Amino acid sequence: MNFLIFRNSLKLTLLLAVLSGCATTLLPPISERPVEPLPAALGDAFCYPQVPVAASVELIEEKSKFHFYKGSFDSRIPDDPDPTPITFEWYQPVDVDSAPVVLVLPILNGQKHIVRPFATYFAKRGYASIIVDSRQRSTLTEDILDPQAAIRQAVRRHRRVLDWVDSEPALDGDSVVVFGASLGGFNAFFLSAFDDRVRGVAPALVAADLPYVFANSNERRIEEAFAAAMEQLDIDRDALESRMRRMIATDTATLSPHLDANRILMVHAKRDKAVPFAKQQELWQRLGQPEVVVLPTGHVTSAAYIFYLRKRVLRFFDRVLAEPAGSVAAISPASCLGSRSPPIMSGTHGTNATASGE
Repeated sequence: MNFLIFRNSLKLTLLLAVLSGCATTLLPPISERPVEPLPAALGDAFCYPQVPVAASVELIEEKSKFHFYKGSFDSRIPDDPDPTPITFEWYQPVDVDSAPVVLVLPILNGQKHIVRPFATYFAKRGYASIIVDSRQRSTLTEDILDPQAAIRQAVRRHRRVLDWVDSEPALDGDSVVVFGASLGGFNAFFLSAFDDRVRGVAPALVAADLPYVFANSNERRIEEAFAAAMEQLDIDRDALESRMRRMIATDTATLSPHLDANRILMVHAKRDKAVPFAKQQELWQRLGQPEVVVLPTGHVTSAAYIFYLRKRVLRFFDRVLAEPAGSVAAISPASCLGSRSPPIMSGTHGTNATASGE
């Protein structure tokens, strides 16, 4: 019993120590850095034939300010190596016609309870919030062995969610923003770089130089997957990092010149060892020093600032959507990514919906 009291007291002490520090927001002047169009040579691999999205959506719960649905659909991308359906949670605000949309992308372990407080907060304030499920925890070693294929697959499946958004009358496909933290932050960054439907992005705890991040992260799952890849290839850590660097054509650093700093809000953590802080700063510099919130925390302990962060992110989304239409990414007119998807039908929404109570 004394040990439990000590342990809980220690946790409280650590939490108070974290909260005693202040988050710092750097709001630079409007960036005049020229944004270079994404070359077709980089972007075209992320295209796919346009086919309708046949989504099945079920009403799970009705709240006073939003309705909660669960949905799924097959990607129908001809060369998608993942046969599992794309699944998502949808929080639709009540009495809002054609609601602006925020995609909320989960962390590595895929547990949505970490990001649900963001999704419900946005929904209560008029945004349709969509949490897209992630299976990348189970494929992490394979992703390290073939990182470019993993980036391509994740981006294209997330783009299919935007195809569904375009087809759903309750959603405003012209007002899409994206939030994610850690792995979800990287996925948010990559999606915004390869789809001009994204008008603003808030990637938290992301960095330049993905191979370095994987080789130096202290996140247990990444360490284990990286060790498994080294064993499978029979090479050391430096060799695997170099191999990843050769294979990745679309690192965050490479994509930075093609993103508009004025449509990005970053979140950094000074004591982050899972995504090294120095590399977070490097990406911020490469992007042209966009607006950034710097937390006095580590990777996991950044969750202590959830109440502050969701307010700050919402304020940013409100701002970018109030501005004239524009995209995070500048995409070459010659690329197949450069035009919006045609309208497509979403399937069974409204036909099999059942409420389970409040």
